Amino acid sequence: MLEKIYEYQLQNKLNIEIALELTKQALETQNIQVIEILAENYPRTVVEVLQIDPNNADFILESNSLFFQIKEHFSPKEKQILLQKLIPKLFRQAKRIFHAIDRTRYPMKIPYVPGSSWDLEKTVANFLLSGDSYFTYNHVICSKRKWKQKYAVLLIDKSHSVLSYLKLIILTSILFSLTLNIKEISLIGFDTRTEVIKGFIDSQMTTQDIITKLVNIRSGGKTDIFLALKAAKKEFSHQIGGKKTLIIISDLLATSGMDFLPILSQMEDVRVILTPRRQTLQLTSPILGKLRKLPNIKLYLMKPDERTIPAMLEKVLYD
Repeated sequence: MLEKIYEYQLQNKLNIEIALELTKQALETQNIQVIEILAENYPRTVVEVLQIDPNNADFILESNSLFFQIKEHFSPKEKQILLQKLIPKLFRQAKRIFHAIDRTRYPMKIPYVPGSSWDLEKTVANFLLSGDSYFTYNHVICSKRKWKQKYAVLLIDKSHSVLSYLKLIILTSILFSLTLNIKEISLIGFDTRTEVIKGFIDSQMTTQDIITKLVNIRSGGKTDIFLALKAAKKEFSHQIGGKKTLIIISDLLATSGMDFLPILSQMEDVRVILTPRRQTLQLTSPILGKLRKLPNIKLYLMKPDERTIPAMLEKVLYD
């Protein structure tokens, strides 16, 4: 069926009537990939076919992108049915992944200085885990930790070019809210506009509140990273002192707005999680080359598989 769609597209013959028929066939065979492709150009047509019942709701939510491609075309009642299933499902997935993150592999410690007392048990464990042949002061974990206050702003790309990754992006965002102190994290969604999902001042928000706002974000516009960075700077302005880390989840395909490199280069600590697509890699490769040269930026890759999220998050959080 995929070959048939590609043939219609090449011949410019794919229209509403054909899309309707192909969606019906794909639903009968439970071919989610075909429905995702059709939903890119004919979301209303796909919604017409997908009459919401318990079986179809589960089928829709299996996809990483389909719900977010077509959610604005559902009736309020249909959308509510899907959200009642999606929100707890995402929370369960996030909790499962959260418990799979091995935080003990990355002991946070202050540098050893002569006179500091050691936590002997943790120091020995750190030495053994390192695999080093010789013990050095780098293996020492001090018994009294001096934690530097940390604040993180998470910028979430919700533009059209990342729709296929949006469910994984939201899942990763939930994990950040579970891993970091709720008072020390801010989440901002962006395309051509910015949307503060959770600000530093919203210290009473629960993870459930954050999930509800994340799955309800309106998505699909162009990408203005410059505007998003200005919103992040405004959020950071609420905090005095402490380490400020900016985390961006995006394919970096900036299709509108001003050059964002100057403002990005001024940030204290930046972690960029890339959501690459074959169609956009060639367009974003020049900007990636420039980012790799900036000392305040670290790049990470989000793969289209939820099983790879723990390893990626361990690197982002503990590098």
